[in-house]
Order: sequence, then C-alpha cells, then structure tokens
Amino acid sequence: MDIIIAGAGRVGHLLSKTLCIKHNVTVIDKNHQVLQALQENLDVLTICGDIENPETYNSLLNKSFDIFICVTDSDEANLLSALISDDAIDVKKKIIRLRNEYFAKSTIPQKLGISDAIFPFSATALSIKALLDFPKANNVKEFLHTDFKLISVFVQSSDYEGKKISDLECENCIIVGLEREKEFLLPKKDEVLKERDLIYFFGDSNIIRKKCELVDTKMPKKITKIAIFGADTLGLEIAKVLIERDIQLKVIESDDALCKRASEILQNEASVINSHYIEHTVFEDEQIRRSDMIISTDIKDEENIIRCLEAKERGVEKTVAINNNTEHYELMHKLGIVAARGSKANAYYAILEKLGSSSVIYEKHYCGGRAAVFSRKIFKNSPLIGKTVKPSFDTIAQSFILKEGRLYPFVEKITLNENDVIFVFVLTSKEERIKNWIYSL
Repeated sequence: MDIIIAGAGRVGHLLSKTLCIKHNVTVIDKNHQVLQALQENLDVLTICGDIENPETYNSLLNKSFDIFICVTDSDEANLLSALISDDAIDVKKKIIRLRNEYFAKSTIPQKLGISDAIFPFSATALSIKALLDFPKANNVKEFLHTDFKLISVFVQSSDYEGKKISDLECENCIIVGLEREKEFLLPKKDEVLKERDLIYFFGDSNIIRKKCELVDTKMPKKITKIAIFGADTLGLEIAKVLIERDIQLKVIESDDALCKRASEILQNEASVINSHYIEHTVFEDEQIRRSDMIISTDIKDEENIIRCLEAKERGVEKTVAINNNTEHYELMHKLGIVAARGSKANAYYAILEKLGSSSVIYEKHYCGGRAAVFSRKIFKNSPLIGKTVKPSFDTIAQSFILKEGRLYPFVEKITLNENDVIFVFVLTSKEERIKNWIYSL
C-alpha cells in the first residue's frame, strides 16, 4: 500500500518503522533533522513542511494513496491536515489521532471524511477501569465479535506453582499465552507453571475471574480505594472514568493550576491533593498507603516505576504504571507492576490494529505487542456458511472456534455455520502468515 504519515514524533516514527517493511511510506514533518534521521535508518520518502500548509502537499498533487495517517500532538493540526489532503491528493482512507474526547461525540470527523479516529487517552483510561471488575488481573482486553475476554494474571499462589497448564483450563476457559521472565510463548498443555509466570486466559469472563482468584492470592479481591499520581490530561481522563464507579478516589498533583482544573472537572467526586508527591510523607499524611490500587501517570517511565515501588514498600500490592516506552515493559512486569499502555503506545497499536482489521476480521495485539490474535465472525449471508475449512498452520499458532457459545480447539477440518467465530493466537513475528490465511478463507 501507499501510505502517508503526517507527524514524525514517537508515534509517527514507530508506525514508519513498522509499515515501511511491506509498504511505500511517505512521512511529512517540519523538523528537518528528524526527517533526516528517518531517511538514514528507514526506507521511507520524507517531505519537510507544515502539515497545516497546503503548499506542503504540492509534490503529491494528483497522486493516489491508500491511507493518510495524522499523528501529531495537535488535534487541530490533525483535523486540518485531513481536510487539506482531500484537495491535494486522492486518499482512500484517513486515520487520525485525537486527544479531545469531545470529537468522539461530534460528527466533525465524519464530515471531514475521516475513516477512523483514535482516542488513545480514553483507551488507556478504559483499560485501567477494566481492572475494577477483575482486581487480580494484570490486563483485560475485549473483542468485537464476542463477550469473551483475554485476561492476564500473575501466578502468585503456592498451590498453583508446579501445576500444568491443562490443570487450569476448562470449558470456555483456555490459556493462550505465557510470559516468563523475558520470553513469551504459546504454551503446550503439559507446560509446568512457575512463580511469577504471567498467564493469558481467554474465554468466559466469569470463569476467568474465579481462576484468577485461585492463581493469585496476593492482589486485592476488591478495589474500592484508588490514588492517581498526576492530574494532567491522562491522569484526569483516568479519574473521569473511575468516578463512574463506587470508589474512593484521590488525585495527587504538585502543579497548582492542574489541581484547580481537576477540582473543577471532578467536582466533589474525588479528593484532589496539592502535594509535591516526591516527598515520601504523602503516603502517610494522605493515607495513600491504604489504597487498594495506585496509578502513576508521569510521562517518564522511570518516575512511574519508582512511585509504584514506593507504594509497594508501604503495602500497596496493586500498582499501575503508565508505560510510555516499550523498553520498560519487561522491567515493570518483573517488578510486579501493571504496565498500562501510555497514550502514544495506545495510538500506535490502535492504528496497526485498524490497518490489520476489516468489517469481518479483527486484529488485536497483546503481551507488549509480542503476540496477536485474529478473529473472524461468520455473519449472515457469508459465503463461508456450510464451507469446510482447516487451519493451514501447525506449531506457530493456537486456533479455536466459538460455536453456539462454546469454544472448541480448531485443529482439523470443520464446517462453518452462521455466527461461528474463528480465533487464532500467534506470535507477532509469525502473524503475516496467519493474516494471509484468515483473509483468504
């Protein structure tokens, strides 16, 4: 495909690096040095210019592109560039990143012909909110075509160390991933569990919730008291979704202006504490140590890690660190910290998943992007109804089929019926073969 990426910041750079392997990528940014570094390391075409200036697109006039992606930090710039691109070039699909949740409720993106709008701050907040329903979980992921969920949990029970994967599985509850130290694998049934293994359950959420309570006896059974460190855009977005639930919420922030804004927006639904929270006394003075969960939202991963460790030292077991840099993902897990994707990481993966999905096929990444799951639902009038298919892979993936509410291993020929859903779990390094197979059905 021919792809334009407007914005060469962290998200634009990651997308360029991933997409240029198989596609023709053009990157637009006004920072000449950043573009020069991109050209030296990646096979991309660069254009130096302001994406809000129509003249920037002169070299692309009357050309056709499959996808136009706008990922600068400015909503206005992203929206305007999407509008300008209509006059300058022929684009089949437009994807933009937006910070302001207002646009999610408005018709502005649709009026500008935007195919997909990504709201990464909201996505991060909702991923943390999901932990309230699954207190033991490390992460919770939902899917379009089913109520089944993908939920990860650490093995933190002496009763389950030494147990096999098969001992934990049952009808509508399977294990589709295991992270051990720095390695991720699709485990075999006879794989023996070790302490601090992170296992990925897939299936009925009620069953998985009970399994999590057995596997992890360390994390709280219920989350009713939460402290958020940081009241900038992300911290405030998280607070806004959490106050919808019956919890006690405290927001700790050192900046006076951010505290004032948080108080105005949250009203009396949360306690906003103006504190230079680098001082250890805040855990005692404000009773933060009594929280069931703390969330650190700094843009620096190092600050988030330190704050989570401080909380653990004071008895808070459930700690969540915003993970802005994927290089710190494994370290957070090793320290027993929940690594929640930051806004930039969420934008990157959300866009990749949009590009890898269609109206009938859905792609989602998990385990820090090291694994992917593809799902395909058999809708009414699908040409696949009544067709017999078989998986075209052996050891590189795990595949299942959901039939009439029950999950079955998909290891041999099977006849497809309306409302069946195929699921294939695969290492990201092998996902292209699976993607080709599921699209070719």
